[in-house]
Amino acid sequence: MPGIGVISNRNARLNRLNPKLKNRLAFMIGRGGDVASTASLDDAHKAIEEFKRVDIDMVAISGGDGTAHRTLEVMMEVYGDAKLPPILLLPTGTQNMVPRSFGIHDSGVATLALAVARYRHNIPMRCVKRNLLRVNGHYSFMFGLGIAPRFLEPYYGRGDTTPKGAAKLLAELAVDALRGGDVARRMTEPLEMEVQQDGGPALSREVHTVFCSFVEELALRFKVFPRSGWDANVFEVVMCHGPAGLMAKALPALWKGSTRSLKGLERSLARTLELRLEHPEPYTLDGDVYDPVDHFQISAGPELDLVVPGLKLRRMDGRLRYGKAGPWDMRFFV
Repeated sequence: MPGIGVISNRNARLNRLNPKLKNRLAFMIGRGGDVASTASLDDAHKAIEEFKRVDIDMVAISGGDGTAHRTLEVMMEVYGDAKLPPILLLPTGTQNMVPRSFGIHDSGVATLALAVARYRHNIPMRCVKRNLLRVNGHYSFMFGLGIAPRFLEPYYGRGDTTPKGAAKLLAELAVDALRGGDVARRMTEPLEMEVQQDGGPALSREVHTVFCSFVEELALRFKVFPRSGWDANVFEVVMCHGPAGLMAKALPALWKGSTRSLKGLERSLARTLELRLEHPEPYTLDGDVYDPVDHFQISAGPELDLVVPGLKLRRMDGRLRYGKAGPWDMRFFV
């Protein structure tokens, strides 16, 4: 086909609220690609097999962060050792942490419209080069253990999965932490584990939170991982061991993307990380919560080209890695 292939997850928040969104995406694509509306991983698998067969120029993913990482897992399976086409993330989820980290702040429709316009005029588009994390055989941009799944349980349980709902819950927990409340104390209950980084010695640690990330932002635009895109195959690790009140005081610095040392937090850059826990714990990958396990093997996965089609790019950082998508052969459906 060459063209743009779109995977549109029907279960994504904005797609559920606006069932005709898929039709708008298809209208914009026209004969210059295809839009596959998927309700399951099997649907995504079939669509991506077809995209590979016709040698699609670019794959756009319409959904949230969870949709993106699950779709990319399917693409890794289908493409095997072959290089994946450039990926365009269309923000139609709840938090959209990953596309925001790459400078995509417009809606999914506006982002696709910009990409289609530049594609049809054969104008190359800028790409951010970034690895995926490989976590126990899964692929994602971000891994969270401790506070992340503990926060998401009440967040999803309340039913208000909007940024406003997340901000309200975070504010409640921060106030509870500063007061020394029981809820925040349970959030920061320590985990006993052995940590082995980059093949070094296995060290016994007691921390309540571990994050590994190849993207800069968490939800609500907290720039917790400002160094995550500096080097190929190197992700940022954040381990937290301070009390809940200390974590609450660090929130402003974390929101701004500060790289300075903060009490109760340890930051490092790693190529591999292995965690062995005394007891199984749930964990998160890009906002999706997974069943408890007691052993994690985390490493750098393949490097992707993530398209940023807009004219307004993220603030330039000389340490980040960029490429380009295009020009193309411009062969369309007839």
